[in-house]
Amino acid sequence: MENTKIRTIITQDAEVDDQNSLRHFLLYANEVEVQGIVQSSSKFHWIGVPGASKEDVKRSEFEFEGEVTGPYDQPYRWPGTDWMMREIDDYAKDYVNLVKHDPDFPTPDYLRSVTKVGNIGYEGEMDAPTEGSELIRKRILDDDPRTLYVQVWGGTNTLARALLDIQNAYENTPEWPALREKIMKKVVITACGEQDPTYRSYIAENWPEMQFVKTLQMRSYAYPWFVMPEGESKDTLRAAFMKSEIMNGKSALADGYCTWLDGKVYEGEGPAGQFGSNKNIVNEWFGAKMGLPKPEPFDFLSEGDSPTFFLLFPCWGFRTLENFAWGGIAGRYHRVSNQFNSKGEALNVWDVSMDSYTDRDGNVSEVESMWPYVADIQRDFAARVGWCSAASYEKAEHAPKLEIAEGLNLSAAPKETVSVHAKAYMKPDCGIDAELPLTVSFKLYEEASAACVKEAALSCGSETAHLTIPSSAKPGDEFHLIVKAAAAGHHRLVRYQQVVVTVC
Repeated sequence: MENTKIRTIITQDAEVDDQNSLRHFLLYANEVEVQGIVQSSSKFHWIGVPGASKEDVKRSEFEFEGEVTGPYDQPYRWPGTDWMMREIDDYAKDYVNLVKHDPDFPTPDYLRSVTKVGNIGYEGEMDAPTEGSELIRKRILDDDPRTLYVQVWGGTNTLARALLDIQNAYENTPEWPALREKIMKKVVITACGEQDPTYRSYIAENWPEMQFVKTLQMRSYAYPWFVMPEGESKDTLRAAFMKSEIMNGKSALADGYCTWLDGKVYEGEGPAGQFGSNKNIVNEWFGAKMGLPKPEPFDFLSEGDSPTFFLLFPCWGFRTLENFAWGGIAGRYHRVSNQFNSKGEALNVWDVSMDSYTDRDGNVSEVESMWPYVADIQRDFAARVGWCSAASYEKAEHAPKLEIAEGLNLSAAPKETVSVHAKAYMKPDCGIDAELPLTVSFKLYEEASAACVKEAALSCGSETAHLTIPSSAKPGDEFHLIVKAAAAGHHRLVRYQQVVVTVC
């Protein structure tokens, strides 16, 4: 049988928020096929290479000193590599119960087998092949027809080394043009920005059509979240939620999760990076310099890299991977039109789009497009933490199922009305979930739809919606209807379906 699971490789630089992201990801490892967990370096973290040096250039007043001066010949904010296996050891403790909820959770031994160290020498180091780059190279060259999503939580240097080795091996062969085109379509990079120069200096120069999606929802799910509007999303990042729902002793993975001023000490970090144990850091960290509010103990710290994998999870019901402009749980993106390499070739770079958000007081503002979904993400995360201690499937909460009778792709002419019938339900014989009341709601996703969407008419019932296409709609215009099923349990878990109505 053909394997239809989304496959992915994680690359990361081991920053504390990367360590948080990996703990979070492992609770969803059943949703995708994990083909690698690879440690790399970045402008923030490296092990050092004897004799290496760095140009002394200050790019921002908020940079740590080592990001400006190096040196590259010794460790800089380096946490080692053993932490990956320690996190998998914690996963092994939770795995016993996680598989009661889904047998697709990978075994701890499998995860250990695909966890490798890549190019970690210094910022942008791609001096030689490594175990990590070889793992990536082999996956790129395999016969699997599925897209290979490479998550980049640090620098792109280990991926760049894998691509360079492929180029060196095939560039002077007859099959090179076709292979290069195939690889540019096969590999999609979801990246937390550009944390070293190797995307620009190598990947963009040699593989310009490779899709590079910058999932920089930094104010929504990273260190600066304090600046975002008040509402449910912000509530789920505050200490009260984090202590009661995440760090509550129910999961070994969650027990190791790092929050503000929680007493944890991070290996390899100096005082400027000790968010858990340096009591003075609230007055000294880069956020304090930017005027951000002072965090409280156990407030959410950061998972800035997690949007790189949130958009991969099919469980949410969004269709982001069909078109990043359609949006989803990790936000909405647009292709950047002014990005070129030194040869003048257009780059396939995507960046974050903004969406409107109504805060608790009714104020509407433009925010990162992931922000409205942070509460959904956090509550679902909390439910998975609960899975780790539940004695059985029936004793934990699960998200509802949601189906659309007409399917997800509809067509209509101008002035025509289309009907959408939704069915929300829980898995049969599912214990604690069985009696949870379910509600269904419908919303036009205006930002992802055609410009004339404000002229569309939407009427909704408890499980049915009727959408009338405006007379001004043109063939090819799209109207995105977001259907949401919500369960009334403790975690208020939700699932979505995204119906696209195309004008004919």
